Formats: sequence, C-alpha cells, structure tokens
Amino acid sequence: MKKGIFTGLLALLLITASTLSFNVVEAAGTVTKLPSPQWSQLNVVGALESIEGGPVEVPSLNTVYLHTKEEHATQTKVWLVDTLKSYDTQTGKLKWSVNFADPGTAMFRESKDYLVAPDGTVYITFTDNLSPDATQIYAVGPDGKRKWKVNLSQTEGYLYRLDNGSLVFASQGNFDNNGNYNGSLTLINKSGTKVKNISYKGTVLAQGNRVLIQTNYGGGKGSRIQALDSSLNSVFTYQMPTDSYTEVYYNQVLSDGTVLIRTNIPKTGNRLFGFNSKGNLLWGRDIAGDAVVSSLGEVYGVYANGKLSLYNVKGLVKSVALKDETEFFVSLGRLQDGNIELGFPGSTTYVLNPKTLAVDYTFKLKDDFNLNYVGNGVGYVMTDNGFSRIKF
Repeated sequence: MKKGIFTGLLALLLITASTLSFNVVEAAGTVTKLPSPQWSQLNVVGALESIEGGPVEVPSLNTVYLHTKEEHATQTKVWLVDTLKSYDTQTGKLKWSVNFADPGTAMFRESKDYLVAPDGTVYITFTDNLSPDATQIYAVGPDGKRKWKVNLSQTEGYLYRLDNGSLVFASQGNFDNNGNYNGSLTLINKSGTKVKNISYKGTVLAQGNRVLIQTNYGGGKGSRIQALDSSLNSVFTYQMPTDSYTEVYYNQVLSDGTVLIRTNIPKTGNRLFGFNSKGNLLWGRDIAGDAVVSSLGEVYGVYANGKLSLYNVKGLVKSVALKDETEFFVSLGRLQDGNIELGFPGSTTYVLNPKTLAVDYTFKLKDDFNLNYVGNGVGYVMTDNGFSRIKF
C-alpha cells in the first residue's frame, strides 16, 4: 500500500503476467484476497521498457494515467523515452499516448514524477544538465495535447502544485555546510507564464496554499521557518529554539492555510506548533517522538502509541485505537475521495471515514500482491509490464 508524508509509497508488484491470479473477497470490508480484475492491460511495455510509478486516476474524466519509458526510434538513434498514456477506467482501453522525444533533446534527461491536477492536466518535469535550458516543464491536457512548455535555466529541483493551480519550481542550487540550498523559486501560472522568481536559502516544501522555507544556521542556533503564500509573498517567519531540531519535510499545511511545524526541543521533547493563515501562533502541543503527523484537509491526523487521533485548530476531534505489530514505517494520508488511509507496510492498511473514523476497508493481503488503493472502492495491481484495475 502507499506510504509517505503526503501521498505515500507505491510498491510495485514484481511478478510476470503469466503468474497473475485473483481470488474473492472473504468478508465485507476485510480484504484478504483480491477479487477478479475489472480489466487488465498486462502488456503495456516490452521487456526492455518500464513503468515508472503507479497509475493516477481522475474519476471525473473516467481516466487513469500511466507514466512509462518506451522505445523510440529516429533516423539517428533508438532510446527509451518518457511517455504518458491515458486509459478509460471503465473499459481499460487506451485513449491516447504522447511521448516527449522532442528534436534535440538528450537521450538521458531525467524525468521527475508526473503531477496530475484535478482537471486532468498533467505536468511533466525534465532535467537536462547538458542544455542551456536545464529544466523543461510540459503541461498536457486531458485530451493528450500539449498546452505549453516552460524552459528554465536552473538545474536540479522539484515542481510543486499549489491549491490555486499555480506551480512552483524550487531549484536547489549549491549546498552549504549547514544543510541549506542556495536556490530560487519560480512561480508559474496555469497558462504557463513565469510570474515571479525569488531566491532563497534553505530547504523547501510546498503544500496546499503555502510554501515553507527552512533555513538552518548551524552551531546550535536553530532554524528559521518562513511561510510564503501562493504569490510567494511572506506570511510569517518563526525562529526555532536554540539547539532544537526540525526538518521542513515533517511540516504540514491544512486547507485553510494553518501551518503545523514540528520540532524537537532539548529538555522539552517533541512539540507541534500551529500557526493560523495570518501567521499567528495558536498553540504548541506535545507529541510522541515516533508519531506520524499528516494534513487531512480541514483537520490533521496524529498516529502514535497504537491510536489515530484527529485534530482541528481547536483541539481533539476524535480518536480510535488501531494497533499493528509492524509500526516502524507507518503511513498516514488522505485519499482523493477524502477518506483516510493508515498503512502498516507488509501487514495491514485501513481506509477510514474522515468524520467518524469508522473503518470502510481493512486490507490484509498475505499473497504476493501489492495493491495501490486509490479511493472510491478502486485499486490497481502492477506487474513488470502492465496493470489491472480492481473494484471492491
């Protein structure tokens, strides 16, 4: 199942198509064996080609996207090219396929994970350090046609999509002894226009409608967290206590702009600070050192000591005990249908109602399957060369 701070880990199923088999669900709500697939596409790529990551479904368009690397030949070369494929979710039939083998592009330019917007637009980022335009960002519409392409001179970085649809490319630049990148942020609107560019020093996370920058000072001086809005204007800065430890990637943003900052303070322990959308400090709350914290829209979840608790900005909303024997790598996130996914890799994954914390599904798959549950009662199983859609 998925694991990670935001959307989680997708594990690929490394078995051949000839060994793929399915069984029935033993009991309502508890899945120990997979039902027969709605459809399968088991020969999407050839033996030398590959599937990059897992399917991303857009339910409103009856579409599922797949990122592959496929062989492409020209008069002068044959190479593996990043390709975007679109399939019909009801029939499994290929709608269209588009590749990015542009004339003059390098054979080995690096592709980042594709970003998919709710309207079905897909954003593809490439890094090509041999080109003056070291980074290229493409936007492809749900019809398979390119909407625009943006070239950037910055090398190495990550593309983020904000809630208002704008994009932020965080280039990393040089790295100093205190763990800071000397990079830049480029704001790009939905039309592909570069709106703004600012420099920064530190590490970056963009989530919801905030961009968070952590600058480390070294020598026990702590770090500074700065929050920017979706126009890259500063909302607030917060200086972490002396000798404290934090990582910007552990911080979270709620849908209303509330920022959660997590830190370990000497002689105090782990604390979670909450700042409202204007940057006012709301509270500081003790949390367990091994707790998992995740934004879940209007609320946030904390999993610790065998219990999942939901909080809003005023305090505890609801909690439920969900203990598992493998709690070292715990994933907590929000699915695209709004439900909560709590996963214990290699053991059990729970899908819970976000209002009641009632368990809708309990996945306990002991076979050689790795299911990517995407929400709305749908999941995908991957093979080396293809994938299958499962309905529960």
